[in-house]
Parts: sequence; C-alpha cells; structure tokens
Amino acid sequence: MPKYLVFMDIDGTLLTDHQYVSARTKKTIERLQSQDVLFYIATGRMYELAKVVRNKLNEQVRLVTSNGAVFDGMNGRELTKLGGAAVELGYLIARRDNLPMILFTPDMAYYTEQIPRFVARNAANFDSGEISIGYQEVKNFTQLAEIEDQITNGIILSREDMSRLDSAREKLRNSKLMSLSSSNPNNIEMIPLHTDKATAVKQIQREQGVDAAHTFVFGDGLNDVGMLRAAELSVAMGNALPQVKAAANYVTETNYNDGLALFLEQYFEQHPLN
Repeated sequence: MPKYLVFMDIDGTLLTDHQYVSARTKKTIERLQSQDVLFYIATGRMYELAKVVRNKLNEQVRLVTSNGAVFDGMNGRELTKLGGAAVELGYLIARRDNLPMILFTPDMAYYTEQIPRFVARNAANFDSGEISIGYQEVKNFTQLAEIEDQITNGIILSREDMSRLDSAREKLRNSKLMSLSSSNPNNIEMIPLHTDKATAVKQIQREQGVDAAHTFVFGDGLNDVGMLRAAELSVAMGNALPQVKAAANYVTETNYNDGLALFLEQYFEQHPLN
C-alpha cells in the first residue's frame, strides 16, 4: 500500500510550454516514488495522448484521463462512456452554433472540422512515434452513429465569440445528459454523468487504501476543482485561476518556477517518509 497518492494536472501544472517537465520535477518524483509515493497524471487528455507525458517521467506513473472517464484502476484500465444521446446532442449543438468539436475514445480523436490552431500542439502528437492514435473527421450524423457508442468524452471549442460557447453550455447543461467542465474559459468539456477527475481520485483512494489526508492534488484549471476537494493536501499552482486557488488548501509557485516539486520537497522535509 502506498504511503501517499499524488495527482497532477498536465498543462499549467506539471508541464511548461505544454511539453516540458523540468529536471527538478522529474528528480523529485523519482525520489518519492522510491519511498512508496504513488503518482498519477490527471488530465482531460485522451489516454494515449496522456502517455506522451508519462513517457517524459517513467512508466510507474499512472493515468487518470478524459477527465476521469478513463483511468488506471486496481484491475486495469477502467472506462465510462459518454452515451449515444449525449454525443448526438453535443454534435447537434456544436453544428448549430458553428463551433468546432472533438470526440474521444482512449486512442481515437474524431473532429468536426480542421482542428483549431490553439489545440494544434496536441494534434501534432497524433503522428508521434511515441503513441498510437488515430484521428478522423466526422462529416455527418451517419458517420457519428457508427462511433457514438465508443466515445468517452468530448470537447467543444470557442471561435472567440464567447456568447456562442455560453449558449452551447447552457443547452448542454439543461439536457442533464452529461457532466460539463472546462480546462479554460475557451472550451466546454463533455464527460459522462456523475464522472470527473474527482470520481476517479476517490475510487483510487479506496482501492489503494489511502485517505484524503495522505492525498496530494495539484492543479490550475477549472476541471481540477473537483479533485482538489477530494484531497486535504490540495495545491493550486501560482498561475492557477482565482476559482482554483479558492478551492485549494494551499497555493504554491507557478509551473515555470517548479511549484509542484517545491511544494513536495518542502512538505516531506517537514513530514519525512520512514
């Protein structure tokens, strides 16, 4: 049984420039892993894409992906599907409001049009030799019907006209077919009902026999708020949104100043691992 659990968001928390893990952070994680601290990446990214980040650390790091819809459980990878009705509604609303949409399985990304530039950094990884990901455009409801029962989560993206995104969010919320979150104000993340990063964190706590008092959560975005509340050692990054800082019990330095590593180092200096 691990002594502590650590859950880390990716962008704005673990990584800098959406792709780099600092040498200090990597070293700190490896040292604590050797002392029975179990680390998880917790992200809205699809499972295969999250593996790119894990490869920057080591294979002992486990994954909570798709905002909790896909994660490494005690008995292997666990999946919760978004559901056909939710997928169809999201697709219909995105098309009516002329908003880009991407739907995910653990290893496939289905998009409604050319992937916008502000998510191109993830799209670039689709052809990386590090991972095995497919991607395909969905042009109509006939194509959607062929894949809708495989979808774990999705994202609707802004075109810089926030009123359209706000309208889409209200329609989706009123449907009560799915849970909604956001990694930043420019998107809507669609996830299965009663599912988020926090539900995965709580199940892992039960499976690993580790309570909230021995659980760290690090995050910076709105989709981290739920899991922050599942841990007593909840830590907002210095660059986090104000709502995230308000939900956390602690605030550390920014991701560019090694806030995650700094907090862990200082905590275990005061609470040594035996």
